[in-house]
Amino acid sequence: MTTELVKSLEKLGLNEKESQIYLAAIKLGHFSVLGLSEKTGIKRPTCYLVLEELRKKGLITTFPKAKKVLYVAEHPNNLLKKTEESYKLAKELMPELQDLIASESEKPVLKVYTGQKGIQNIYEDILDEGKTTYYIASAKDLIDAVGSEFLDDWIKRRIAKGMQTVSVRIAESEIILPLYVGIAETLRKVRYAPAGFKTPYTIFIYGKKVAFISTKKDLFGFIVESADLGQTMKALFDVLWNISKEYIPN
Repeated sequence: MTTELVKSLEKLGLNEKESQIYLAAIKLGHFSVLGLSEKTGIKRPTCYLVLEELRKKGLITTFPKAKKVLYVAEHPNNLLKKTEESYKLAKELMPELQDLIASESEKPVLKVYTGQKGIQNIYEDILDEGKTTYYIASAKDLIDAVGSEFLDDWIKRRIAKGMQTVSVRIAESEIILPLYVGIAETLRKVRYAPAGFKTPYTIFIYGKKVAFISTKKDLFGFIVESADLGQTMKALFDVLWNISKEYIPN
């Protein structure tokens, strides 16, 4: 009986004692509990318990002989059959298990970030998501929040990934620089919100996530991961987009 065989059987779902006794049973052929105990050095009460578990798993069979109960190991093919049955059952259960995962994933997830580094982490999450991003913002406030050097680099990385942004911006605080305006090279569409429209938050909508960033006195932000909220905010964004003024480059 090798340690490697015992470990291999453990990977197939048997515990150490079950593996040891099953291997001994294969070698012994027909055997009694006493003979098994002497062969393995495992105490008889333990042998009885383990043999019963192996019988339930279809790896051991009992038969009477001369008023005694003897045991015999079933062919190792039963291990393969058991594995195939487990695989088949797992495959049948997969749709239900995936439904449970989907149900769990519908619960909103909230993550809060503080300080400039925290806001930069929100931007990195947007970049990691890799989806078209819709946002409502003041360009000047964005630069003040994350820093011009970081934002310039982030925009370049976004463009390199081929990520499109669609934004409604505040005309009064716009910054007319090549990286920030809505031209084809920047993969950005821009419109300007109606006069008088103001918001203390920058709002990003990307996939199932919505990020809110306060760019005023207390610099903080949070991401909500929720398909329902994402759809709702996207619908509100579309309304604002439709009543906003189109950006026309000079």
